Amino acid sequence: MLTETAEKRVAVKPEARPAQPAPAGQDDLGRRTPSDLRHLVDGLLRAQESERARVSGLLAEEVMPVMTMARYLIEDAARRLARGEPEDTSESLQNAAARILDATHQLVALSQELRPRVMDDLGLLPALAGYFREFSQANRAVFVSPRFTLTESEIPAGLKLAIFRILQEALSNVARHSKASTVRVLLSLFEGELRLSVEDNGVGFDVDRWRHRRHGQGGCGLGIISRWVEASGGHCSIESIPRHGTRVQAFWRTDPVGASSAAPQESDSGSRPGLIPA
Repeated sequence: MLTETAEKRVAVKPEARPAQPAPAGQDDLGRRTPSDLRHLVDGLLRAQESERARVSGLLAEEVMPVMTMARYLIEDAARRLARGEPEDTSESLQNAAARILDATHQLVALSQELRPRVMDDLGLLPALAGYFREFSQANRAVFVSPRFTLTESEIPAGLKLAIFRILQEALSNVARHSKASTVRVLLSLFEGELRLSVEDNGVGFDVDRWRHRRHGQGGCGLGIISRWVEASGGHCSIESIPRHGTRVQAFWRTDPVGASSAAPQESDSGSRPGLIPA
């Protein structure tokens, strides 16, 4: 039987906890292992090549044919002028001008998608507002509900491009795969943690199955989002319930205190995905 003094000593003695294995891809101190870093870099390179292939495809399939047609119209007008037929050149030149204008609009849209100039001139929040408008015009069946509860000055400059890219890819996934009618976007700052949440009311998917396939498909979709978050020093959470929607969250520490140990918390949108009414 323990004496009273011994009982007190036992009561204040810290509880011994069994050693916990380090998370996958990290050593016992929580640092990334070389193999995990190689996997991250490899995934980012695949994502970069995927983006280059997409841009190349847009140029080859949409812009180049328009410019080629404009060239033929201008050459036809030049031949008519050389034959002394100026009255027949007006229509060809007008058509060529219309084709060039179409190509210019496509190039401007592509340039804005790659890096919107408004983000450099005015900041991330105006750039996102413009992007949401363009997305809604192109995807009228999807209602985008954005909520920003922070100011432009509270967003670290080094995270702005990453956040823009993550939202681009997240909304692209919603448009291509989710069959959602509503998507909510939340960007907030709470106790030194920047939080981004994208939640839709779509068909959802099997997260475990996606994680098993992720290593083979890391260059597209949610794999790109995860790697953008990780490469920018954040933590990514992907939740989904089949037929009840998907929620993608990203968390970044914006203060130096506890940046390496703070665990992400739930966003204001609730504890489970699929909270948006169908």
